[in-house]
Amino acid sequence: MVEKIRNNPYEYLMPRLEGSLLAKSPAPYLELVKKGVCGFILFDGELEEVREGISLLQEAGMREAGFPLLIASDLERGLGQQVRGGTVFPPAMAFGQAYLNGFDELKIRKAFNAIAVEALWAGINLIFAPVLDVNSNPLNPIIATRAFGEDTGTVSGLGVMMIEEFQGRGVMACGKHFPGHGDTHLDSHLTLPSVDKQLGELHNFELLPFKEAVNAGVKSLMFAHLSVPAIEPSAIPVSLSKNAVKLAREGLGFKGLIFTDAMNMGGINIKEQEAAAMALKAGVDVLLHPSSPDEMAKHLSSIELPEPVLLRRIRHELTETKRRTGPPDFRMHEALAQEIAFAAIRYEGSQKSLGKSPVVIILSDDPEALSPFVKEAASALPGLPVLVNPEPQDMPRNKETLAVIHSVPRAWRPPPEQLKRKIEAASELGPLWLSFGNPYAIHNEKNKILAYSDSEAVQREMARRVLRA
Repeated sequence: MVEKIRNNPYEYLMPRLEGSLLAKSPAPYLELVKKGVCGFILFDGELEEVREGISLLQEAGMREAGFPLLIASDLERGLGQQVRGGTVFPPAMAFGQAYLNGFDELKIRKAFNAIAVEALWAGINLIFAPVLDVNSNPLNPIIATRAFGEDTGTVSGLGVMMIEEFQGRGVMACGKHFPGHGDTHLDSHLTLPSVDKQLGELHNFELLPFKEAVNAGVKSLMFAHLSVPAIEPSAIPVSLSKNAVKLAREGLGFKGLIFTDAMNMGGINIKEQEAAAMALKAGVDVLLHPSSPDEMAKHLSSIELPEPVLLRRIRHELTETKRRTGPPDFRMHEALAQEIAFAAIRYEGSQKSLGKSPVVIILSDDPEALSPFVKEAASALPGLPVLVNPEPQDMPRNKETLAVIHSVPRAWRPPPEQLKRKIEAASELGPLWLSFGNPYAIHNEKNKILAYSDSEAVQREMARRVLRA
């Protein structure tokens, strides 16, 4: 029986850390360190300011606790996803497609290693990746290109590679979103999705990448805000479920840290403070991203909770974030990122000629993101008509049409219905499609070019390829 004692409630919390505020206003974060938080999840900021700020926090943490803070971040696409000055790598699905296209596994490993090296340089010792979800539902609004693929082999193989490269560099990896968020059509940031499969089906599909990750020694898992009746028959999310913890611990043999997904997400269908107590009593180790750390700690202070033995042991095992003698080779990392992005490009159907007088239709919920493509297209074909998000009645008829779609998964913001309607209207023109980002936005189209990355280099190159005179 687990001994129950009264503990410092802050120790279970991992609040949000705004990197852009850290250097200018560190006092609130230093106060949280003094109160005893186990660490922070980092968002935003400039690289050098982030490095200095995290070093300041770690010094304070060592004084207060005698061992390092956990400094985590969502770096699925590398340090540049969160910190300006870091490299932005293509999304996981680009890695998966490049891998299926025969891209060199050694270079994939080098890319994962580069993500870890840059994270360490910034002061991050825990990366919330790999995504181990198998994106089996084309309507999934939040996983999509964040997954390595649609099959368990690709997801498992690349997931294990990422874990090995991260942890071989001394950075903790975190497999997410347990037990699998791939077969959903709702975003757990907004509401509670459901995975209605039998336990045997879960073991044979969704859970396979997690089993491989555990076998590879992954040091942490993130539990999703999902309803999975086969695991937890009640209405609560598996992120708060003792049954889900038991499945991970006893069913998969997992011995590392268990994190909730962010506690401020809409997928939690009960009050946040009550959910926090339920999660800790269920055996979860860390509560991620509480809306108000002080309010949550106050609520937890009156509750007897299991002693955080595992959390303390893992923090003891961490050495304070090591500084390299020199900065990472960012130029090499950028070149590697672009090489993978180009290796992932996929052609489907007939790549018919657009003729001498094509028309380009841009369909995007963020058209400014496609400005590199538009500029290069204008250079390739001066006078080229480019229509941005035209209404269906304004789309050209009897013209050779290139429809360029840009859609990426965004937390808290599902793809707008208006964009879907315009994609359907453009489909009737029988265009050649060019996609940057989520390929599922044009899942049923036959003649298409899929570029999983929307980097400037990829956009410019695709404009030259498709619109060459």
